[in-house]
Amino acid sequence: MAGYEIFEQRYLTHFREDGIRPNEIEIGFLDFLRELTTLAEGIPRYSSFMVTGIDDVLYMARKDDRRSIIMDIRRTLQSSAKDLERKMIQVQIVCKGKLFKADSFWLEYRDEKLRIDFIFGTPLKQQIRDCPVFTTGFNLSS
Repeated sequence: MAGYEIFEQRYLTHFREDGIRPNEIEIGFLDFLRELTTLAEGIPRYSSFMVTGIDDVLYMARKDDRRSIIMDIRRTLQSSAKDLERKMIQVQIVCKGKLFKADSFWLEYRDEKLRIDFIFGTPLKQQIRDCPVFTTGFNLSS
């Protein structure tokens, strides 16, 4: 399934031998959004991205502005969904904080509960090499 794989940084092979291998292109979250906004059509087919820093972006946003920023992020990701899917792009969203899924999907980072279900919906929880990975399609319809 094409889409986003969301997981905690501690599950990368950098930190555990049997972990998840990082995708080829490491890029910060804001840079990834910028790429999608300006050059989504120019991203080469079959590219694989490891996107880091979503925790910092949401944490650094003023609490009053978070909801609006989250909705802008979701719109940017959704507007690029067809291009990413058509080009069979792989995208890992790697989080420094701890991920939780219950009635909602959130990231706990620096003692803050950051709702990311408003961005990614309700992803499916899967296991890759005994590591929990949350997956959702590029269209973010869930």
